[in-house]
Amino acid sequence: MTLSSIGIVGTGENAHDHAAACQVIPGAELVAICDISADALARFGDEFGCPHRYESLDAMLGAHELDVLVISTWGPHHAPLALQAMDTGRVRALLVEKPMAMDAAEAAAMVARAQATGTLLVEGFKWRYDPQHRAAFDALAAGRIGAVRSVHGAFSAPLAGRMGEGNWRFDPARGGGSLYDTAGYLIHFARAAMGGDPVAALAIAPDSSADGAELSAAIILEFTEGRVALLQSSYAQAYHQAVTVIGTQGWMRYTSPFDSRSSRDAEFVATPPLAARIDIHGNDFDHEVLEFPPCNQFVAQLEAVLAAARTRGQVPASGAFAVGSMATLDALRASIQSGRKKEVRV
Repeated sequence: MTLSSIGIVGTGENAHDHAAACQVIPGAELVAICDISADALARFGDEFGCPHRYESLDAMLGAHELDVLVISTWGPHHAPLALQAMDTGRVRALLVEKPMAMDAAEAAAMVARAQATGTLLVEGFKWRYDPQHRAAFDALAAGRIGAVRSVHGAFSAPLAGRMGEGNWRFDPARGGGSLYDTAGYLIHFARAAMGGDPVAALAIAPDSSADGAELSAAIILEFTEGRVALLQSSYAQAYHQAVTVIGTQGWMRYTSPFDSRSSRDAEFVATPPLAARIDIHGNDFDHEVLEFPPCNQFVAQLEAVLAAARTRGQVPASGAFAVGSMATLDALRASIQSGRKKEVRV
């Protein structure tokens, strides 16, 4: 069996899920890890049995050529690390946690460098590889609900009352705020369901952390031909995730669209395994139910990235697709600051 070599930069929360995925995929091997903290490296390396530990990316890539490098650091470091890795020519694919960058300019620079170096660039939206999303987007493409006219979505979690004030999510300097986190899922989904980018965006952030990170955001995205997306993200509301897509001939709703993990560890209380369900309704009141068992989305994502890296194939959460999401986030940030609707410039 040909082994696939994987490295991880950053040893925080999501890095544990990426490392665990390496352990269950046949042929995948976590060969190297990198973090600026020697203590964090030791704990993470011992937990996942990875002996090759580095405190700099240059040192790690100087010693290893990798099929996939996972960048799982705070958001402001994503673009610099990705560009640095691609310049070495020693990485076949980059899986960069969301948001891939901090603005559209950074994202576009990353895509350009990936094209120049022949590197597969992927944004870490693991939910795109869940079977329920393949089924949902297949149904939309087949016209099951007619032409899509609107998307309604909500993704909230009670983090404000459960995480300490020092958590990165509440610090804009470390890429915190629900706009760049939970809202990012909704924006990606809305753009994919609409089949394009919004032309304008409007948002309010009714509450924020002491450091100014948005705890909640209410969002309106305007698309061409009068289509709209109404989205709500929050760190200050109960745990909830759901999306509804309304077309000219019916509508589709599904629960647990973004995360089916059965344990929340320090973030949330443990729950039974989360199954996924899609309800499709027609104008004549016909009703179809699609049900899916829980999916380890980190495993599904890594399998897809490894396959694409081997075959030079494509993935749904590509770096190129992420540029439109970052342009949308740029417009939303400007809207929150100005109190006005802003043009989305992709």
